[in-house]
Amino acid sequence: MAAANGMRIDLKTAQALTADEARDTLQLYRNSGEDPLAIQESFRGMFPKKIAEALGELRDLRRRATQKFTKGLDMFFTREQLQQSSSERVANYRAERFVRAGIREVVDPCCGIGSDVIAMSIAGLKVTAFDREPSAVHFTRFNAEQYGVHGVEVEEADCAETMPPTGALFLDPSRRRGSRRIMSPDDWSPDPTRVAELLEGRPAAGLKLSPAVAIETLLEKFPAPGEIEVISLNGEAKETVFWYGSLASGVERRATALPAAESYCGVQEREAEVGEIGSFFFDPDPSLVCCGLLGRFAREHDLHVIDPEIAYLTGDKPVMSAFVDTFRVLAVEKLDARKMRVVMRQNQVGRLEVRKRGVTDRPLTLQQRFLPDSYGDRALTLIATRVGESHIGILAERVEVE
Repeated sequence: MAAANGMRIDLKTAQALTADEARDTLQLYRNSGEDPLAIQESFRGMFPKKIAEALGELRDLRRRATQKFTKGLDMFFTREQLQQSSSERVANYRAERFVRAGIREVVDPCCGIGSDVIAMSIAGLKVTAFDREPSAVHFTRFNAEQYGVHGVEVEEADCAETMPPTGALFLDPSRRRGSRRIMSPDDWSPDPTRVAELLEGRPAAGLKLSPAVAIETLLEKFPAPGEIEVISLNGEAKETVFWYGSLASGVERRATALPAAESYCGVQEREAEVGEIGSFFFDPDPSLVCCGLLGRFAREHDLHVIDPEIAYLTGDKPVMSAFVDTFRVLAVEKLDARKMRVVMRQNQVGRLEVRKRGVTDRPLTLQQRFLPDSYGDRALTLIATRVGESHIGILAERVEVE
């Protein structure tokens, strides 16, 4: 499998990485503060070039993996496999849906490095897993061991060519080629036609898809689900899931925010009414926006948008919900450096967080432009956005959820 630097991790290399000597070496340098280049030179002195390069990349990836996995420093993966894998919190949440639906056995035909296999196994499900990449099959077995999951059933097979066993299915099509994310569902593997074949006749299934692709496009490509769920983690949309059969809970759309594990459900209602800026401003969770429930949430909480194309909400009362970050509006001004600096000085701003929609400048650029010096000790938020063709800045104070 190609990594970002062109290196391939075949089965032989994967087996060498997980051999005792290589694992002991990785453990030795696990928390080392040495320069990475010096560590790489040490690897080259102990192992053949290909293995040394793989060890160096794996050590770097493991540090990044701690953002996804509690056992990230002990797991095995390539760059592409890590990028494609489900975060531990998300996988655990989904596994619980299978349990609540009364399912006991699941087939995972695109298991990758095993994050979903691990989560479902820990939840008490019997999982039969496959992957077309020999290295992924090998890594799944080792990664499961790190979580105390022993004897997982995982084999090498390509579900694009071989039909998995009958029963409940969890399907995660590959959406990457090397480090590049593939946006067209037609180029995913398995493709939509094969996915439809894999889903046919299943009593229950979950289909993990990209939240970066509009749900309308996904509905054109894949069989209509009983429920559509968009899951976010720490304010970032992680995946869209199509639920079929007994895994569909009876609602049309569901937005789920993790780690709060709160859901907002209903019939699609994307558009919110347009109005003036109120006393409070709200940055909605991306799961709410991607799922097409922003308008419904706004109506139920007496909120509106200030521009029909910008997914910020505003109103005259605070809303305490996991689905919005709530701010008290302190000042509104044109997004002009001279005017915004006056606002910063008047409000004694010392630290500034910048959020933006509908504005091309980067947050750091705006921060440096509008707060070149500290004017006090207040930590406030600038929301840079637009109304029609006018760009505005809203200086606001965060209101914490109780």
